[in-house]
Amino acid sequence: MKDNWWLEVNRFNQSGKKEAVVAFSLPKKDHKLLKDYPGWGNKTIYCRLVKIELPNGESEILRASLTDMEQYPYEDFEELYHYRWNQEEGYKLLKCRVEEFSGKTATAVKQDFYAKIFLMTLAAAYAFPIEEKVREEYHADEQRGHGQKINRTNTLAMTRDILTGVFARKDIRPALEAFDQIVYKTREIIRPNRSVKRKPKPKRQYHMNYKRL
Repeated sequence: MKDNWWLEVNRFNQSGKKEAVVAFSLPKKDHKLLKDYPGWGNKTIYCRLVKIELPNGESEILRASLTDMEQYPYEDFEELYHYRWNQEEGYKLLKCRVEEFSGKTATAVKQDFYAKIFLMTLAAAYAFPIEEKVREEYHADEQRGHGQKINRTNTLAMTRDILTGVFARKDIRPALEAFDQIVYKTREIIRPNRSVKRKPKPKRQYHMNYKRL
């Protein structure tokens, strides 16, 4: 959370504390959002703010509904934060491919959405044996300094390439063998605690004027 987004976050950031439980209630102008939830309009809501210190000296502030500090200690949040990268990359991978719709109708949007979900699920299923093989090789070779993982973007591209052979020509075995070889050869090295400054890029605009309905 940005410290200028909410006063409570700003106060918490200035306090020097690592965690705190804060209370808030919904402004009157937003009460209409809770019309389907009677009793919540004037109710006080409690949440927990947690500050995570990053290796580069910066800090991230997390907000959670887990207010029990004994059951969910600060160390659990600190460890959990570093597992977020795979989830962020998975969301970005899906979002970037869903945004570019082929039409503007509800049918076109639904069709594109389910097609992308199907493609990502199929790619994950095809790549699972390769992931297991890569992990086993890493654990078997004690001289390797870093683990390895498959390239998700390349895996999706390869899945699209073999779909014709799998579904249209029924050349299932040759298609999957080619998929396995390329995905295995294009794996990446996992470098713990690696941090690369992100380069701001202009957002791509999607022009729908000439797309078919």
